[in-house]
Amino acid sequence: MMKKTLIILMSLASFQMFACTNALPTDDSNFCSSFKSAATCYCIAAGQPSRQCEDLDVLYGRMIYVYKTLEKACTHQAQTSVQNCIDNWNCYRNGGIDSEGRSCSGTTLPCR
Repeated sequence: MMKKTLIILMSLASFQMFACTNALPTDDSNFCSSFKSAATCYCIAAGQPSRQCEDLDVLYGRMIYVYKTLEKACTHQAQTSVQNCIDNWNCYRNGGIDSEGRSCSGTTLPCR
C-alpha cells in the first residue's frame, strides 16, 4: 500500500511539473510576475512547503543554504539552462542587465 501511494504521489508531482511554465524573457515587462509564478510552481512541484515557495526571498535563501552558490543551485535544476536560471534570479533580485545585455524587466529595476 505504501509503495502504491508513493508511486501515485510521484506521478502527481511529475504531472504538476509539466503544468509549470518558465518565466518570460528577462527583458519582458511581465518578467517579474512570470518568474515568481514559475519559481513558486516548480518549488511546490518539487515537494517543498508552499509557504516556503511563495516567498522568493525565503526560497533563494534556502537554495543558497543548500547549494552554497546560485551557480550550483542552477546546475541542479532542469527547467532551463544554467545561465538563464542565473540571469532570472539576478534580474528578479538585483535588476540591472542580464548576461545577454538585456535590461531586466525592460527597466533595469529589481522585481522586489
